[in-house]
Amino acid sequence: MKLDELGKEIKLLRKSKKWSQDDLEQYSGITKRTISKIENGFIEISLNYLESAVTLFPNDEQLLSLIKKEQN
Repeated sequence: MKLDELGKEIKLLRKSKKWSQDDLEQYSGITKRTISKIENGFIEISLNYLESAVTLFPNDEQLLSLIKKEQN
């Protein structure tokens, strides 16, 4: 999977909740700098971040689908 594909989905979900990267940092425990790098496809997403994302956005089918692709 392209690194930016999942990052873009995280960014869309964050914005749909009207959260800043600072808000997401507070809720997820992932630093703002790391969130920015993930959203822009510069770094691979860790398992811990994926678990946080699923907890924060549990009903997003696109996110769950992308995560399933990543596991295969």
